[in-house]
Amino acid sequence: MNILIPYIWLLEHLKTPATPEKIQECLSLCGPSVERIEQTEGEPVFDIEVTTNRVDSMSVRGIAREAAAILPEFGIKAHLTKLQLNKVNTRAPLDMKIKNDPNLCHRILAVKLEDVKISPSPAWLQKRLRQVGQRPLNNIIDITNYVMWEIGHPMHVFDYDRITSKEIRVREAKKGETLITFDDKKYTLHGGEVIFDDGTGKIIDLPGIMGTKNTVVKERTKNVLLWIESIDARRIRDASMGLAIRSQAAILNEKYVDPELGMDAILRGMKLYEKLAQAKIASKIVDIYPSQPKARHISLSQKLLDTYMGLTVKPEKVKRILTSLGCKVDRTSRKDETVYEVTPPSWRSHDLKIPEDLIEEIARIWGYHNLPSILMDGEIPTKTQGIPFDLEHRLKESLSAWGLTEVYTYSLVSQELASASEYEKGSHLKLTNPLTEDHAFLRRSIIPSHLDIIRKNSRQPSIKIFELANVYHPAKAGDLPQEKPQLVITTTENFAAAKGLLEMLLQRLRIEHQFLAKNGIAKMLHPHRTATVVAGNEIIGKAGEIKPSILQDLGLKEPITAAVFDAEKLLAAARAHPTYQPLPKHPPIVEDLTFVLTGKTYIGEVIEEITNTSLLVESVGLKERYQQNFSFTITYRHPKRSLKDEDIAPVRKKITKHLKKHFNARLVGKL
Repeated sequence: MNILIPYIWLLEHLKTPATPEKIQECLSLCGPSVERIEQTEGEPVFDIEVTTNRVDSMSVRGIAREAAAILPEFGIKAHLTKLQLNKVNTRAPLDMKIKNDPNLCHRILAVKLEDVKISPSPAWLQKRLRQVGQRPLNNIIDITNYVMWEIGHPMHVFDYDRITSKEIRVREAKKGETLITFDDKKYTLHGGEVIFDDGTGKIIDLPGIMGTKNTVVKERTKNVLLWIESIDARRIRDASMGLAIRSQAAILNEKYVDPELGMDAILRGMKLYEKLAQAKIASKIVDIYPSQPKARHISLSQKLLDTYMGLTVKPEKVKRILTSLGCKVDRTSRKDETVYEVTPPSWRSHDLKIPEDLIEEIARIWGYHNLPSILMDGEIPTKTQGIPFDLEHRLKESLSAWGLTEVYTYSLVSQELASASEYEKGSHLKLTNPLTEDHAFLRRSIIPSHLDIIRKNSRQPSIKIFELANVYHPAKAGDLPQEKPQLVITTTENFAAAKGLLEMLLQRLRIEHQFLAKNGIAKMLHPHRTATVVAGNEIIGKAGEIKPSILQDLGLKEPITAAVFDAEKLLAAARAHPTYQPLPKHPPIVEDLTFVLTGKTYIGEVIEEITNTSLLVESVGLKERYQQNFSFTITYRHPKRSLKDEDIAPVRKKITKHLKKHFNARLVGKL
């Protein structure tokens, strides 16, 4: 988040001789980044990027507080000035009944101001508001914006006389209630937003976000109610985003503005109203503070600090840095070790919680640029971890070029998808606090997620998808799950068509492979339309049609074929370049042999058996089939001489003998 801070305004809270350029340099090195210095109406204005967890720095005084801690580290004198705030002398009670809900609002500050004179703000105030990007309206409204930018706590002003019931009640909005904001826009509430009503049910404010039209200050306003509230930050965020009202007040309040700043803000506002609107303080300040936050104590050991910093920071410097940031620091000794007992200031209670937070603060104020640069000890690893990027790119590029769509599915799945996998019920790891039951289990298979995609796109005539992602298998008690990368290809084609696609992929990756009739995931795949992919002596994947019973349970039609590859094994078997083989010098002998095979014979195993019969067999392919007759084209070749028929005859006889023995196959015709 970027904010604008005028240099002249900053110097009212920061006493320093530093030039704007020097402040920009030092703050950018050790704190919020000053991205540029702009000249606005003849004065330098800082454009500063503040991280969203540092709401304490989103104001003039907040940046002054940071600069007062950082500039001395560069040898520049700087200190934060003390706010000059007037005390309230009147004891008159506030003639207003306030009913708070401490679960919704953590603090309320209110005071009545009488006989205000509405007029344009003085030129200096209007100039400063324009410099921070705020449009001046009139002195009554401008003061609230001025204090918000200066102190860092939003505030609001009501027309006191327009709250006729003299009651303000804090409550949750009901669904369907409406309000009109002071900029004349009507909003219908979703229910659950924090609102103020006047005791009759009429909404008079959307606190912490924007005021309403029915209590806004008008030209005839004489008496006002100056008001500060501290609404629960989560409620502010939900209401602001739900209603699409992104005011500066909402942007600050949703980030846990320090309620302790409320008193400084209201006293500063009262002083300005007395000076610029001739207001009279008509009541004492009402301060409803049901649950004042308790100070958090953090123990930081010198040993831990030195370990994280990579150097030894002297205790005096540690104490000086933390004290400059508003912390209270007590230095003690435990077991011959220095320990710092640190109490963060209220404005840092939401981002300083653990010792590491304190170490980060010490490191940044010390200056990250001052930390020594030391190379890591040990040898530089030479072996890359994970899947080689070039092979992964080639794989994905090929599949997408062949008409497949890459998908990304959630690693967390529902009970339905977990049960549809090949793993036993209850074997999936389950989150103890899932955000939704649809994402409660760490998946062990990607196939059910793909089936869910096909189910959600059932109107498409053909679907071919792939995904390269991790699955998660349980490990030993107390250990993290085993993450295994898988390539899964799923298509609404039958096994034969899908097998052709897999053949192309394996050839593209230059993997010598075989499809063997082994069903490795029997629960999901059809027993007679499946195969295991083997490269060398290792199984790298499995493919087959999904069982009809599983498809029926998910409301899907047959056929759907899935292939699952162990991604690491698949890409380890891949070759970047083809293996060189010289052109054969001698012609081959090619012949067709037809065998009668039984109904449950796997052709891949037959081809493998023929190939392994003799070194003279160069290649084998299925030529055609008629009923149970299968014709195979066999190519014979000798690397050093031309073959004759008498060389082939014993090989042919051996093939016939082996096929009869292993598959009860009968050769058609005579040898």
